Amino acid sequence: MNAWKRNLYILWFGNFFCTAGFSMIVPFLPLYVQELGIHDEKQAALWSAMIFGINHVMVALVSPFWGRLSDKYGKKLTMIRSGIGLTIIIVCMGLVHTPVQLLLLRAVFGMMAGFSAASAALVATETPSSEVGRALGTLQTGQVSGQLLGPLLGGLIAEWLGMRPSFFLTGLFLLIATVLVLFGVKETGTYERFRFQWPLFAFKPNRSRNLERQSSANRELVKQSPVLLLLFGSTFFIAASFQSISPILTLYVKSMQIEEHVELMAGLLFASSALGTVLSAPYLGRWGDRHGHLPILLVCLLLISLLYIPQATISNPWLLMGTRFLTGLCVGGLVPSISSLVRRLVPLDSQGRAFAYNTSANSMGNVAGALFGGLMASQFGIPMVFYSIAGLYLLHLLLLASLYGRVDPVVKTREIRVKS
Repeated sequence: MNAWKRNLYILWFGNFFCTAGFSMIVPFLPLYVQELGIHDEKQAALWSAMIFGINHVMVALVSPFWGRLSDKYGKKLTMIRSGIGLTIIIVCMGLVHTPVQLLLLRAVFGMMAGFSAASAALVATETPSSEVGRALGTLQTGQVSGQLLGPLLGGLIAEWLGMRPSFFLTGLFLLIATVLVLFGVKETGTYERFRFQWPLFAFKPNRSRNLERQSSANRELVKQSPVLLLLFGSTFFIAASFQSISPILTLYVKSMQIEEHVELMAGLLFASSALGTVLSAPYLGRWGDRHGHLPILLVCLLLISLLYIPQATISNPWLLMGTRFLTGLCVGGLVPSISSLVRRLVPLDSQGRAFAYNTSANSMGNVAGALFGGLMASQFGIPMVFYSIAGLYLLHLLLLASLYGRVDPVVKTREIRVKS
């Protein structure tokens, strides 16, 4: 098996458990807060929101820092550091006795982020250019599957074993993923291979990189910065659009006059969009490799903006589920296209930072989307949330289309690589 394929399969597993670990706590978080001494429901809801949100805020703040370190010392080292840190912290979450302790640990948990960004950067740099889109699309299915199954696994484990043991089991999963990365992932390029010596994690930057090479990389990065900002904006909108629906989806289902199994139907609606993404991402990534990632990105943005409009007026939950599934199919073309374009527009020496900024945009989208959805629904009604998202996607499409002439020749003719 080729080294890049082995890396991809191992990192798919690692991303699945990391994203699942981030989301496993969500189903029983309010109950866990009450177990820690906050018995009033309103106070428990407030604490749960803070504990949930602080994680994403810290990810957004620290990801660029870890990205710079991954460019200097290696992306594999960043993943190992993140995996070990997440393992220790999530085990500690099962030992806390106050909500303040849990809040602080969730903040540190976000500070240990970097696994997903480093894995995407490593796959992008180690994979042949003709296979990048398909590889990044496949990697995305691991992240989406973790986001989809994480809450389900967390709820089941909490039901069978209790809430505290679920943290310990999640830590075990993260540790297994980290060990697989440690012994299975191979990183080449400008980094020395992993060696068993003291200190244990002995990556060293290649000293052959001179000042002229770094200056060339910085010039290319600045040159493409407006386009990169728009691509990061795409990542922000993707995360925000899904999170803006999360707080209100159950209420929206209730408004359809469903008398039973409202929570189950809401869960199926979430699952339908995630399933569409998992199914389409590898194929749309492959089409992007063959026909260009920017056209795929623009078409998917257009289709998503159109699909959000009828969701504001649908009164049948099964029809809404089908529309959400189609939306998920289109979302499967966004993330691989964005990651592939970032890979082509950014010099190799800066790709860790670029993917880290992309992760920051995703985390900020998670926070902003949840706030936006709740405020918009409370002030103007739930349908306005869908209309607003459709308008934002269309506006972003027009901005990207305005730079098509600048981006398309670059990604078609060459990858920006800093020569030795």
